[in-house]
Amino acid sequence: MEGFPVGVRFHPTDNELVSYYLRNKATMGDGFQSPYVSDCPDFYGKWEPWTVWDKYGGNSHVEDGEPLFFFTKRKKLSPNGTRFDRKMGTGTWSNQYFVKVVEEGKVIGLKRDFRYEGGSSSDQNNAWLMHEYELNKKDVTVLCTLRKKPTKRPPRGSETKKESVDENQRKRKLDEVVDDLEQDLDERRKLIRDLDQRRKLRANRPRKEETSCEEQGGSITIDHHQGSSSRTPCDEAYRPELVPDLATADDIVFTSYDFFASTPDDPLHVECNEFLDQFYEDNNFN
Repeated sequence: MEGFPVGVRFHPTDNELVSYYLRNKATMGDGFQSPYVSDCPDFYGKWEPWTVWDKYGGNSHVEDGEPLFFFTKRKKLSPNGTRFDRKMGTGTWSNQYFVKVVEEGKVIGLKRDFRYEGGSSSDQNNAWLMHEYELNKKDVTVLCTLRKKPTKRPPRGSETKKESVDENQRKRKLDEVVDDLEQDLDERRKLIRDLDQRRKLRANRPRKEETSCEEQGGSITIDHHQGSSSRTPCDEAYRPELVPDLATADDIVFTSYDFFASTPDDPLHVECNEFLDQFYEDNNFN
C-alpha cells in the first residue's frame, strides 16, 4: 500500500481494526481519517468489486494477496428493518460465517466473511472475498476489507504436464521397440546355438563300420546256439579275404556270454568256444 516505507506493510489485527479504527470512525465520523483505510460511501452500491479495486489502487499499490481497507455505511433493506442490503454492482455478497472479536475476554465486535457471487461476469463470481467488521448489529458504520481470492497455484511441474505425458508415451514406445529387438536377438542367438550344437554332434558322431559283404549286398548269419554259420556270397565268387573283417563276431559272442554265462563251465560258454574254434578252423585263422 502506498505511503509505507519499503518493507513495511499495513497488517492490523482484528482487534486493532475494531477497537481503534472502527470505534474512532463510528464515534468521530468524518473527523477521523486514516491514510490506510479509505472512505468509500458507495461500497455497497452500483460499483462492481473490480471497479472499486481498481479505483482505490488495488491494481497498482497492493501486492498479490493483500487487501484494501474501507470505511462505509450499510444500507437497510427496509427503513424499520434490521437486515442490511449487501448488493454490489450486478452481484451480491453471500455471507459464509462470522466470528466474535474479543479483547480482554470481552466481545467488542463481529467479523463477517463474504464471497461475491451472482454477478453479470461469470469469471468474477467467487473471485472476490470481503470481511465486514461491525461494533454491534445495529450500527451502520462498518469497516470492510476487499481482496482477490487467491488462485491455486498449479502443482509443481504441471505447466509441463502435457510435455511430460508425451515424453512418457515416447519412452514407452521406445521401450516396446527395444523389447521386440531384444526378443528377436535372443531367438536368433538360440537358433545359432542349436545349429552349432548339431554341427558338433555330427562332427563327433562315429562312423558305422560296415562289412565288405554288406557293401556288396551279401550277409553272414551266425547261430550262437547251434554253433554253425551260413554264408550268402557277396557275388557269384565268394572272396574269403573279406571274412577277417568279421572278427568282431568274437566280440559279439563274448559280449553275449558276459550277459548270459555266470562261469566258464557254463554250457553256453562251452558252446560258444566250440563255435569259435570251428569258425577259426574253417576260415584258416590259425
